[in-house]
Amino acid sequence: MTHVSLTGHAIAGFQERFAGNLSWSAAAWRLARLMRRARFPRMCAGKARLYTLGDIRFVVQDGRLVTVYRGQNVSAPPTDDL
Repeated sequence: MTHVSLTGHAIAGFQERFAGNLSWSAAAWRLARLMRRARFPRMCAGKARLYTLGDIRFVVQDGRLVTVYRGQNVSAPPTDDL
């Protein structure tokens, strides 16, 4: 993978979802390390590129990491108030 710049939004999202106990700089370092291992499966809308590593998804557009999210959806339990 070529060089990708990390955005503040992506680092903050990574901290919230995956690494809440890390400092900003440590989260940025870990995110950059994970990005180097990610693989490219497909293009997204707007010519963004989607990279994956396990269940983590990275969206890169114009050489900048835009956002990070978990790829699997956990279904909510059924409600009993029917």
